[in-house]
Amino acid sequence: MKSFNILIVEDDISSAENLKKILVQQGANVKLNHTGENVLEQLTDVHLILLDIMLPYDDGLSIADYINQHVDTPIIFLTARNDMDSKITGLRSGDDYVTKPFHPAELISRIENILGRFYHKSKTKLFHLSIDNYKFEVLDQEEKEIPFTKIEKRLFFYLFTNLGTTLTKNQLLEYVWPEGDAYDNSLNVYIKKIREKINDKDNSIISTIHGIGYRMNQHEK
Repeated sequence: MKSFNILIVEDDISSAENLKKILVQQGANVKLNHTGENVLEQLTDVHLILLDIMLPYDDGLSIADYINQHVDTPIIFLTARNDMDSKITGLRSGDDYVTKPFHPAELISRIENILGRFYHKSKTKLFHLSIDNYKFEVLDQEEKEIPFTKIEKRLFFYLFTNLGTTLTKNQLLEYVWPEGDAYDNSLNVYIKKIREKINDKDNSIISTIHGIGYRMNQHEK
């Protein structure tokens, strides 16, 4: 799991810190969230989420459903709940379910399996671009990284993870600016900047769906 970015959502601070230490020893980059609040803001460049079910802000299952509405980042539940109903519900909302207490070797194995399944193909072709799913980079025809700002990258990859799906302006604004400090005009400006950087002169990569929002296309129409 070297260089993969993992977000741990766990309200037990001691457990979260111990788990972070274990994963860092394996080469991962780790971020922590102790409540589940504002989790979408932390998902830029995150490859995997380790999510507790019992949290003070909201239950992990609801948070997972909310995450799944916005991105397809894989989720592994970490929980003391071991009843069958909880496991079935968890596996419907996430990609794996690990009950506490667990042996670190088991969790590491499960994490590596999920990462391998999701990121075995490191690059995706998109028109003249190459998308590095592992590094979260967008490369031009010469395989040079396109220098996006943080907001531009967040917006690009939100559209990319929902390839072929029309996202409304409200969806885009809520994800990219969760604090509500942006408007339609801000979104339009950033879409224009992204199009210029990826050389999308005819809007064939990012389509404007008038009156609704935007869609990133997988193939030329």
